[in-house]
Amino acid sequence: MSPLASPEDFPQGQMDADAQSVPALGGQIPAGGASCAAITMNSPRPLLDPTLALLSITLDDLERQRIAMQNRHRSLTTSGTSENGLEWGYGLDERDPQVATFAALVDQSIALEKEAIKALERSMKQHPLGPWVKEQKGAGNKTVARLLGVIGDPYWHTAEDRPRTVSELWAYTGHKPGQRRRKGERANWSDDAKKRTYLIAAGFVKQLDAQCKREGGIAEHQDSCACSPYRKVYDARREHTRENVHATECVRCGPSGKPATPGSPWSPAHQMADAIRVTGKTFLRDLWCESKRIHEERNSA
Repeated sequence: MSPLASPEDFPQGQMDADAQSVPALGGQIPAGGASCAAITMNSPRPLLDPTLALLSITLDDLERQRIAMQNRHRSLTTSGTSENGLEWGYGLDERDPQVATFAALVDQSIALEKEAIKALERSMKQHPLGPWVKEQKGAGNKTVARLLGVIGDPYWHTAEDRPRTVSELWAYTGHKPGQRRRKGERANWSDDAKKRTYLIAAGFVKQLDAQCKREGGIAEHQDSCACSPYRKVYDARREHTRENVHATECVRCGPSGKPATPGSPWSPAHQMADAIRVTGKTFLRDLWCESKRIHEERNSA
């Protein structure tokens, strides 16, 4: 199986099988239909945790800082010459006192990032959605918490004090059919939310039972397998698009600098990116449904 595609590889406008056509997963939450339709009510307690949101932002900051410091440390201890003849790096010895001092700072940044992760995971466990997230095999507390830190309450539109539809959630996370980034225009979705959803979906894809055979990257699931239900969504989508051909030119599937022509088959990478996108979209729908259920439960109490 080839490496997982990146979020930028997602094919836009290829979502002919909306997540509404896939059975709901993760417990007894139904998908689509009246049971998951938006309802009109006032919710005095949206599913928001300011600590979780701030910890998520803090982790972003610490992660960027740690990466920058590791790169700077690497520039101190390595050196070379680029293709155009420019020298880079300093090539200092690791035992150099100044290098050792900088290395200690890098270690401190790593330790601080780990503490932030632990705090974020604790906050996720205490969140109203924490019990549901725990039931989703492959959905780590850290990755879901970072998604919630971006989108806030999946069901309640806090800024407008109203329920938001699942389509609005899909649109905000870059999963609405037909969404496309146009040259010279800002994206009308959150890149961070899209990236977090991708990472969650990619995590589900890795949850594959050893007994499930794979052919061309598509697993054959057994009745007794312990695979994540979302992994099954991924494989069902891969099977659905196995024979797909391009309706228009596709720059992602053609050779470098030349798009694939209409009528040519989707590449394995195209199929994979599409299936990960559908998997993420299905998770978002189920997350929205669970959030809606909690709101309804609170309002009926």
